[in-house]
Amino acid sequence: MPSRIQVHQGTTAPPRLSPISVNEVVAALQRKITATHLDSPTIISPKISPKNSRRPSFSMDNLLHHKKDKKHDEPKERDSRDLKRMSLHLRSSNKSKDRKSAASPKAGPVKVAHFENITESPPVVLFGSASSSSGALISGRLKLVIDDPTGELRLEKFNMSFKTHITTKKPIGKDCKDCIERVDELKSWTFLSEPKTFFKDRDNQFPYSYLIPGHLPATTQSQLATISYALYVTAVSSHGEKIEYSLPVSILRAIHPGPDKASIRIFPPTNLTGRVQLPPIVHPIGTFPITMSLSGVVEKKAESQTRWRLRKLSWRIEEHSKVISTPCAKHAHKVSEGKSILHSETRVLGNDEIKGGWKTDFDTVGGEINMEFEASLAARSNHRATCDVDASSSGIEVKHNLVLELIVAEEFCPNKNTQLITPTGAARVLRMQFALIVTQRAGMGISWDEEMPPVYQDVPDSPPGYGSSDKNDGAWGGAVIEDYHGPPLEYEDLEAMTDGPSHVPADAPPSYGNAGLPMRQRPLFNSRTSSGEGPSTRPDERNRITGFTNDELDADVVQPSWRDREATADESAGPVEETEEGQTSGAAPRQ
Repeated sequence: MPSRIQVHQGTTAPPRLSPISVNEVVAALQRKITATHLDSPTIISPKISPKNSRRPSFSMDNLLHHKKDKKHDEPKERDSRDLKRMSLHLRSSNKSKDRKSAASPKAGPVKVAHFENITESPPVVLFGSASSSSGALISGRLKLVIDDPTGELRLEKFNMSFKTHITTKKPIGKDCKDCIERVDELKSWTFLSEPKTFFKDRDNQFPYSYLIPGHLPATTQSQLATISYALYVTAVSSHGEKIEYSLPVSILRAIHPGPDKASIRIFPPTNLTGRVQLPPIVHPIGTFPITMSLSGVVEKKAESQTRWRLRKLSWRIEEHSKVISTPCAKHAHKVSEGKSILHSETRVLGNDEIKGGWKTDFDTVGGEINMEFEASLAARSNHRATCDVDASSSGIEVKHNLVLELIVAEEFCPNKNTQLITPTGAARVLRMQFALIVTQRAGMGISWDEEMPPVYQDVPDSPPGYGSSDKNDGAWGGAVIEDYHGPPLEYEDLEAMTDGPSHVPADAPPSYGNAGLPMRQRPLFNSRTSSGEGPSTRPDERNRITGFTNDELDADVVQPSWRDREATADESAGPVEETEEGQTSGAAPRQ
């Protein structure tokens, strides 16, 4: 066997090598490298699969210029290059993600304006039943807020409507929108009759008001149907942009409370009679009292007596919902012609059992059992009560009933010793059912027509006019004034009043006053009289107010009154003399 040629030992290679020796050298090197490669583990990155790693090359360059441990260094260099390449790829992918995340979202259409609502009326509450309610007034202002950068907006159309949505949960067509929902328009407003331009710096407000009829059903969320109301605003700009706005409106119904309701139930063939007292209305939240008495529980005979003892009382409140599903034109063939389908459902809102707490009196005539307890519609948290609704037009009805069940057991005892009680084994279930009116709380209970002045349509007709003699003066023309030719009218003469008990002469002017009220004579004092002297012997002419006729008042010289003329009839006129005390001694005409 020829010896192996040591390539690394010699400094220079032999000038000529046979093909056989070269092949042997290559094969030997290949076996050596393969064995070394298998013996020493190669460090491979966990992210790079070994299948993708490059195999070592066996070119002549590696054989002639062999470097120490090149077989170990080369995989490391490849791994580092692959890792670097992957890191660059990840960095580029991260950059792309960052770019996507940092990029601004796609800009949508810019809103040119939007609407805001300013409600002026109180919450919409219909007071009273559907047959007696006067309705509720809703009023407010619709504000147009312009968002356009130009600060102005031109509207071609601007309308608002008040609609009701009636949705059934049991439609005839399962996926048909027309069978599920029905929309009715109650009122509409047209704010623009022609295009108009609005500016941002101005107060663009549009008032509206509507009297909601009292017969409409309240907002309802029952098990089978829903009733809702909303305001819808639609405006179209000059560029064809549509501006929409919707505002839900909650309508409540409140019935005023009245006297308590008392009901009597008789249970033949026994003598038992139940009396129950209930409040006239109940509310979805809170409790209400129930008073019950059971009479006729004792039946006495000659030597023994039979009586009924109350063992347990249970109550429950049931809600009965009904809805009439009407098909649309496409699904009318599923039902008979002109007919609809009635769906009903009953659920229990609250229930309880009472096994004690009542008073039993067997000594009175007939015996009596009295008890009082409280019931509630909100006993179950997962069930929310719905107020009563009776909307014949929409086919939705919601009612509530109170069911009472009493379990009584019969007992026998002798009259001599009533402590010897023997159960007979007979028992009865006494069931009573009462209708409940469930409504919202009325609060202050003031309707709109009681707290607000009448609207223009409610002002009554004015009283009739006096008319005119002109025949062309409309409905009031052609009036003629005629004299009265009927029987004489009766007048009541007034009693003449005097200033005192003195005699009134016939020529004195009449003086009228309130009949039956005598007037006290007014004392007249002289201006010259001192405070301690008392009244003067003759009144001063300047202090006299009454007693003059019209002729005397018009004359230049005022003559004495009829009282003065009567007092001085026998005296002659003379100059006025004054005494030392300053009192007048005579009367003379004033100059």
